[in-house]
Amino acid sequence: MSKLDVSRFFQIKPGIYYGKDSIEELRNHNFKTVCIVTDEGMVKFGLLKMVTDVLEKYNMAYHVFSGVQPDPTSDIVQAGLIHILTEKPDALIALGGGSSIDTAKAIIYYCSKLAETILGEKGAIKKPYFIAMPTTAGTGSEVTEYAVITDKETHTKIPLTDSIMMPDAAILEPKLIESVPANVTAATGMDVLTHAIESYVSLQNNPFSRCYSGKATEMVFKSLYDSYIHGDDLESKASMQIASCMAGVAFNSAGLGICHSIAHAVGAEWHIPHGLANAIILPYVIEFNGQDSRTEYLYNRLLSTIGIPNVSGNATRTLTTSIRLLAVEVDIPKTLKEQGIEEENFKKAKAGIIKRAMGDVCTQTNPIAVTETDIDHLLDLIYYGE
Repeated sequence: MSKLDVSRFFQIKPGIYYGKDSIEELRNHNFKTVCIVTDEGMVKFGLLKMVTDVLEKYNMAYHVFSGVQPDPTSDIVQAGLIHILTEKPDALIALGGGSSIDTAKAIIYYCSKLAETILGEKGAIKKPYFIAMPTTAGTGSEVTEYAVITDKETHTKIPLTDSIMMPDAAILEPKLIESVPANVTAATGMDVLTHAIESYVSLQNNPFSRCYSGKATEMVFKSLYDSYIHGDDLESKASMQIASCMAGVAFNSAGLGICHSIAHAVGAEWHIPHGLANAIILPYVIEFNGQDSRTEYLYNRLLSTIGIPNVSGNATRTLTTSIRLLAVEVDIPKTLKEQGIEEENFKKAKAGIIKRAMGDVCTQTNPIAVTETDIDHLLDLIYYGE
């Protein structure tokens, strides 16, 4: 059956401001009080000041919640929620990487749920205007309605999805990512590539999402290396920001696949940064999914879109080789073993990782169905290599 035989929906949000000095867009709002959700690193390295300078310049009052931590937990969200309910800002700015933006999303989500549960009326607590300012080029969280929070007690990842969490505006200011360390640039950039490729072949891919994911893939191959080598190259940094945003638009519509499912489980187990986990896992998942003829066909279309000749006649092999070469250029480990995970720990954690990956929401949109045996075999490849 054709995908056009049924009614489907695609929506592009939020408004996106990009390019040098796009942070000045804040002047076009007349906010009385602004809450900035961020982490101590943004304070320490002066990125917060870039935002507050603009707010002060245009006489907007602000207060800062800087309690965000990597892999934000439920107690951090609760503290932020209390902050919002106390201060009652008319705008909320999330400044940081995926953790800060996810924390802000979760605060807005639970603020809405609190209104419904306690006050019995949706919208009884006014939702602040929500602006996302990413300081890494990787998660695409600034244009998605998803967030992941960790339960502090059980250490379980809690995926949240609700349209209320979609930012009202995203500001892609290249100067905010100029000082990102090279290793973070590499990992987050490979995260963009993973978002783009998984959404391109996912079960829910569509003509609109493929336009965004295809262009995002092209831009990563064009700009990631320069962004990694030349930290002050704002042109390549801005290109990676746009690629990240485009990939976010794509996977918000199309979903992802088992690379993310496994990365979520591996990251939770060994506290490997999400982008780095995706970068290590991606080539093995592409090879696995490429066994499917439809996916091989889509890989071939993707290669054509991004301008990589399919010289081998096997799109899966060509794409995998291209990604591995890029990964080497930006110093990504080839395996979990290279990453430093002890073999004993790997074997001990393997069963739990398989279980979590099978239950992950991203598994539902992988282009082909997977079994526990498939994940088991993939994990061996991801740990030991080929």
